[in-house]
Amino acid sequence: MAIIFYNGRENWNPLKLLENGYPKYFHGSVLPFKCTFINMADIPDSDCLACEDTETGMGIVTMKYAFDKDKLLAVLSKFKGALQKMPYDKATCIIFKVKLYLEEYVDDNLIKELDMAFKSIGQKYGFVSAGDVRRKMVADAIADTQQKDEAKALEDKLNTARGLLQDGVSMEILTRRFNLSEEAILGK
Repeated sequence: MAIIFYNGRENWNPLKLLENGYPKYFHGSVLPFKCTFINMADIPDSDCLACEDTETGMGIVTMKYAFDKDKLLAVLSKFKGALQKMPYDKATCIIFKVKLYLEEYVDDNLIKELDMAFKSIGQKYGFVSAGDVRRKMVADAIADTQQKDEAKALEDKLNTARGLLQDGVSMEILTRRFNLSEEAILGK
């Protein structure tokens, strides 16, 4: 089934326009496949705010008010409660998308307001909560793993370059291909 989502400035329904030239018998089936038309303006804000999938609700509001910056900003800020109930990583992703795709509409204050919706109480009021400690431990563990991976990759690169040097590949080629200094390859 094809679904047409429309968010234009004018009221428009292409399926109704197609039906105008068809006999009454064919109305409702003017296309050779099932198709439905959804005018985003017809979706109530309350349905978007109550939507179980916050990202979908925010997406519909964004499409609905693509040509009305003030209304868009007013409705987006009402999603703070829904953002608080979401996992941190998913909420962060939504905020990033809002900032990325609506850059010309949103200002830093709205992003900060939405961002604060899912921060811990400690982050909001300036003290370290148990959740903050846990998140820092996880972030530190990830950073430590990344550093170890990078060190291992560098060591592998050096070992490969040193092996190729022993096999007679010139230092000039090795420094250029591996983006390493001569001193690093020689272990000095």
